Amino acid sequence: MVILEHGQAQARTLLFFPCTAEPVWAFAETIALLSKTWHVLQVVFDGHQPEYPGDFTSVEQAVDEVVKYLKNREISRLDAAYGCSLGGACLTRFLALGKILVARAVIDGGITPYQLPYLVRRLILARDVLAFKLVAGSRKILEAAFPPERFTLPGHDPVKEYDAMEQYLKTYSDRTIRSIFWSGNNYALPEKPAADGANIAYWYGADEKKDRKNNIRFLTRYFPQIELREIPNMAHAELVIVHPKEFCRYAEEFLTERTEGEEHK
Repeated sequence: MVILEHGQAQARTLLFFPCTAEPVWAFAETIALLSKTWHVLQVVFDGHQPEYPGDFTSVEQAVDEVVKYLKNREISRLDAAYGCSLGGACLTRFLALGKILVARAVIDGGITPYQLPYLVRRLILARDVLAFKLVAGSRKILEAAFPPERFTLPGHDPVKEYDAMEQYLKTYSDRTIRSIFWSGNNYALPEKPAADGANIAYWYGADEKKDRKNNIRFLTRYFPQIELREIPNMAHAELVIVHPKEFCRYAEEFLTERTEGEEHK
């Protein structure tokens, strides 16, 4: 796993766990804006960038590696943390373990462990792997699942972006694909989270509300203090990828304004 650092001159730290099935360049504009006011530590999962060798194995391993990296950098406390989808699953475990203190955190459409029988979870895994491979193997299915007119950054060429995305998705190994869906939906959590006093928000797009119903139910029980925030007119991961300025506005509202005065706690 690799962690890319941006805005190192900034005093405040923000750990950024991305969603899966998106290349580093998909977050470039969002990270560039964030790094104007934050020292951003951007996680790049194993198996997610062809220039970095390795396969994604589990949420648990990813979190352990992030904790090790931060401790090696002598970072024992973060001002903020963000995680989307699979990244939200990683952030959930990261917060639950409490090995690195976090002042404020946003779990954006984060995935929570299934509360289902083992055989049902294996069937869901097979479905998810098949769906990923269908999207990765067909431009028509890719564009049907993620319409270019909705999921292309303003001012960007949708043809070029989807050409690049089509090639990128083909770089995922079978092991990485299986591990993403199995671990992302079945990772382990302690019975009681260590981060019981952390300030945590759960964001979800209005257009994904039904899909996040079980995640919301789980997290409101696991983190009783969690704040829910519905983002209007947004699908899963759309805000962070397609609307950088709007994303940063929401982030500043929750992270920056409320972290002021907490720096010396």
